Amino acid sequence: MPGKTELTMELISVIVPIYNLDAYLYQCINSIIHQTYDRLEIVLVDDGSTDNALEICESFRKSDPRIKVIAKPNGGLVSARKAGLNASTGDYVFYLDGDDWIDKDCLYQYYQYAKNYNVDIVLGDYKREFLGNFVRINNSVKPGFYDRSRITREILPIMIYAEEFFHHGIKTYSWGKLYKRGVVEELQNQVPNEIMIGEDAALVYPAIFISNSIYITDIAECNYRQRPNSILKSTNFDKNELNRIALAFNYLSNVLVTNDPGYNFLHQLQAYFAAISIIRTGAFLGDNKQYNKFRLFGEIQRGARLSLYNSGSFGQHVFKHIKENKHFQYVAWFDKDFRENNILKMDVSDPDEIMNYDFDYLLAPSFDPQIKHEILTLFEKMNLPKSKIRYISFDTSKLADFIESVGFDATTFLPLHRK
Repeated sequence: MPGKTELTMELISVIVPIYNLDAYLYQCINSIIHQTYDRLEIVLVDDGSTDNALEICESFRKSDPRIKVIAKPNGGLVSARKAGLNASTGDYVFYLDGDDWIDKDCLYQYYQYAKNYNVDIVLGDYKREFLGNFVRINNSVKPGFYDRSRITREILPIMIYAEEFFHHGIKTYSWGKLYKRGVVEELQNQVPNEIMIGEDAALVYPAIFISNSIYITDIAECNYRQRPNSILKSTNFDKNELNRIALAFNYLSNVLVTNDPGYNFLHQLQAYFAAISIIRTGAFLGDNKQYNKFRLFGEIQRGARLSLYNSGSFGQHVFKHIKENKHFQYVAWFDKDFRENNILKMDVSDPDEIMNYDFDYLLAPSFDPQIKHEILTLFEKMNLPKSKIRYISFDTSKLADFIESVGFDATTFLPLHRK
């Protein structure tokens, strides 16, 4: 990063949307007020919390004149971010969710990059925390300064989909980025409040699309908390959820594809939509007809004994559908984080015990190459046949067919056969 130099200290508005997060607010707010960069406006937006969140916000406001508190009826994350942004006055905007926190030099370092390189957005890596364990998450695009020419050549063509199913070039999260106000003010207010899945992408990708320059850092000063009650994903998937997913993609299609058909944006959005849909449907293991059409884990014979590896959102959906599908036999579920999963009452076993189970296939419901590495290492150590491993696989030449098969137009992402 640039060396510590004297910089004109412009006002940074830190906007924190909050809904029923009283257990985490002290750490979040304290991490902001104790930043080494202290020319801050801290906007705490209580989105109709029913716990003690608002009282905690008010107590901080009384002790720090930089803090503003907005109390509004519950309207969702997008509306809360809009309320905070519209009440703020800073030259720069930084979003932080109420259950996350930042390291003490975070804003100082981000601001140095913003000023020394005169960029519209500064973005970096982050640390993901779950029950005290931290994992660093990196962007796929190399760190460095990107002027408009480099953005158009090196970022926009892989921004949403980096050509390996499925990875983003730039992570979708809108928090943990430092924006010039002029870049996000209009864009944030254009995002429909109804978008509840993909609301981060609905801001981040259009913002990068219009930016003249950005800086991608390799620092990880933001801490994203995976809460125990959020790691347990709802597996009650229905058509309404696909409709909710499609809202963000219809919006992004209008903003990106309609405004500029270049950069392969439509293909990128189609791949992103397919990835989310595959995760949320558990790869269609609960729908034999749909599964047989795309065979996302390859051909699985009726009566096959199935185990799986990965206890994240995708794994939880696959687990549910294996258990409910009478054509398969469920054997076991493995993950290196089995101790944390057991705390959450999830029936996940130690991978080192895999030799104790007899199965035909081990499904790997994940797009993360680290999971693939873990499984390969495990099978080599146990001298198990790798032919039993079934990774998720998708033929991206069938993206349009896939999207239409789940009921949506492959260009607009609007529902087909609307009444």
